[in-house]
Amino acid sequence: MFNATWPFASLEVTDSELRLRCFWQCWTFPKNQIVRLSEHRSFSTGLRIQHSIESYTRFIVFWTFGYGKLKHALEERGYTVYDHAA
Repeated sequence: MFNATWPFASLEVTDSELRLRCFWQCWTFPKNQIVRLSEHRSFSTGLRIQHSIESYTRFIVFWTFGYGKLKHALEERGYTVYDHAA
């Protein structure tokens, strides 16, 4: 697992991919390689990105104070976001 937190990380949402930048690294998740997007709760609420890219950690959590707004933006772009991680 890898954690990324705003403002040290940013998540770009397009119709075809998600792009997560954190400091010097960038992870690109093509839509067809995203297995599941879901809410991840701990000290705050984040977006858990599960994917099928073998060179990345099994999943990455993007922590944000604007989870509801992010979920809405993802759903507007055709992504399904589940309420809880499986």
